[in-house]
Amino acid sequence: MTKQWDIIDALRHTRHDWLNVIQLIKGNLALGRYDRIEQIIDEVTAQSLNESKLSMISAPTVATFLLTYNWQCTEMKIDVDVIGDIKPLSAHEDMLYRTCQTLINQMAESSSSSSENHLLVTFLFTNNEYNNECQITFDYQGTLQMKKEEWQPIVKKLVPEVNVLEWNEHECVLQTTFTIN
Repeated sequence: MTKQWDIIDALRHTRHDWLNVIQLIKGNLALGRYDRIEQIIDEVTAQSLNESKLSMISAPTVATFLLTYNWQCTEMKIDVDVIGDIKPLSAHEDMLYRTCQTLINQMAESSSSSSENHLLVTFLFTNNEYNNECQITFDYQGTLQMKKEEWQPIVKKLVPEVNVLEWNEHECVLQTTFTIN
């Protein structure tokens, strides 16, 4: 997933995504499902706010990778959540990109095509008088065709350390933390 997007490609994919949303709204409008229309609008609004926050982390390669991932990959869907007072991650951009790319691509390659696979990437910014951190959680729901033991060599190569918080047949939760100066 290293394709460099040009403006025309990005606009084409964005237009396609918005047309899908409009079709969902029109379909539910025709069925009189007004509660579902409101839910769709709330979901799209939340997604747009998170995409906006992601673009403010000052790590354009990471933001581009995450924002365009669903345009390229069909094995799993990614959503991004950004929580807290955003601080720039530009000093960690290369490590953050390498971590995201390694974990996400490995999850996609290991995903079973016979199940619906979803990854929520959460950036949690915490700021206090002692330190500023960004904790990144990768919460996978679906079916991975790799065992926990096979992940250990992959996770151990990454900097900063990535911890496996949960691992079972249908869920994998990994977490890492970046200290912000």
